[in-house]
Amino acid sequence: MILLLFLVAVCVAALPRRVIAQGGPPLITDDPETPGNGHWEINVAWKLSQKQDERLFAIPLLDINYGFGEHVQLKAEVPWLVLQDRRGGTQPGLGSANFGVKWRFLDKDRHGFAMSTYPQLEIRTSASSARRGLIEQGSELLLPVEISRELGRVTINGEFGYQVVQREKDEVIYGLVVAGEINKRLELLGEIHGTAKRNFAEEELIFNVGGRFKMSKHYTLLFSSGRSLRRAATGQPTLLAYVGAQFNF
Repeated sequence: MILLLFLVAVCVAALPRRVIAQGGPPLITDDPETPGNGHWEINVAWKLSQKQDERLFAIPLLDINYGFGEHVQLKAEVPWLVLQDRRGGTQPGLGSANFGVKWRFLDKDRHGFAMSTYPQLEIRTSASSARRGLIEQGSELLLPVEISRELGRVTINGEFGYQVVQREKDEVIYGLVVAGEINKRLELLGEIHGTAKRNFAEEELIFNVGGRFKMSKHYTLLFSSGRSLRRAATGQPTLLAYVGAQFNF
């Protein structure tokens, strides 16, 4: 993991243009940025999480964000899921709904770095989806903190949080993002993201790469691909993929 982080940082530092870091779609790790007062950010995506014995698709994943003032972001997200197992069975159903409020309480222009908190509540929307293994049985409450700071030509975006899980052990989450602006349209991304039980057992460690390609002022293409750094036999993802569109207005 340390080697991968070092390689990402070196590659981004070598880019000829200024470097920025921004989490959020198409990545797992989030950042302190908000859409801005009265602005909408809507992400419509196709997602895949493939494990040794199954594939889980979100087709589509709808993620709606609204800027309430310059420092607050309101979020609502819900996917339609399709689960395919190794035997060829297919189970479609509604995924869990996710609602969140991000508050950026420190600005980089004033303090040299940006910092936010982003509580999110994931609620089971379908008992049928839970019975068929598409979603978890209970709700989850995520309590994270995001931080972003420029270090010369490199800016690092980090996130750490605690997740309260109903009917299971609580979890911790953490992530690190480095992104490079290649030109006015293309931004490339690298990410390490981890999830573990509160005692740091059963850790899932994901390495992701991707990008954002700005098609117009209001429309951006999002894409990423990654996998777990653990062995497939542990039941962790062997492939993660995200392809979507972001609409800003």
